[in-house]
Amino acid sequence: MVDFINEVEEELRKDDYNRLLKKYGPAIGIVLFLIVAGTGYMEYRKYANDKKAQVVSAVYTAADKKLDSGDADAAVQAFVELGETGPDGYAGLSLMRAAAIRQEQGDTMGAVRLFDQAAERFTMPRHKQLAQLKAAYLLADMGAYSDVIGRLATLAVKDAPYEHLSRELLGYAHSEAGDASAAREQFSFLTSVPGVPTTVKQRAEQSMALMNAKTGLSAPEPIDVLQTETQPTDIQPTDATPETDTPDED
Repeated sequence: MVDFINEVEEELRKDDYNRLLKKYGPAIGIVLFLIVAGTGYMEYRKYANDKKAQVVSAVYTAADKKLDSGDADAAVQAFVELGETGPDGYAGLSLMRAAAIRQEQGDTMGAVRLFDQAAERFTMPRHKQLAQLKAAYLLADMGAYSDVIGRLATLAVKDAPYEHLSRELLGYAHSEAGDASAAREQFSFLTSVPGVPTTVKQRAEQSMALMNAKTGLSAPEPIDVLQTETQPTDIQPTDATPETDTPDED
């Protein structure tokens, strides 16, 4: 009797399953198809992205080798091409490398243009502002102080990635442009607020001391921030994540 009851229950379960399958079978099939297709698409995208990253990394390495071999112009061309066609991270990084080469060659305006292009390609604010700040340093070195002041307007602000270095350079640019009051404002800020890196604060204090000692003169002489060793460092490439964090301000 028990076996008979079990067989009946099994048949009823089969009947319920068949009815459900007839009623919802097409919908279930569609759902299963979408799950399988979605999984397959995700796996394909991962494969495609991995392959693309490998190709981009190889192109970047090849450009690096051209530089190592002494063909700087060919390296710049390769880095610029990658900057135009590569994904944002590698594109920005490649343009930064090209800018650094032009800077070493003495082509300051060429370097500024490439740093500007790099800033446009970066998506992370820290990297974008690094490129912008490097361009500002070069322009300050050329004496284009009004341009520097305009560029630093969005960098020398509270909680910006390079706020303190930007404020220091802004103070320097104002002082060299003859605006002692604006320069004093930036240096005073750097000497009075917490969280300013020690070396930046010390240079600001020295600049303030010089300005106070020369009160009444039209040309204060703050510390030359362009000759310090605390400018922000370049981004270093990694195969997995080209947009890596850069060291904090010093």
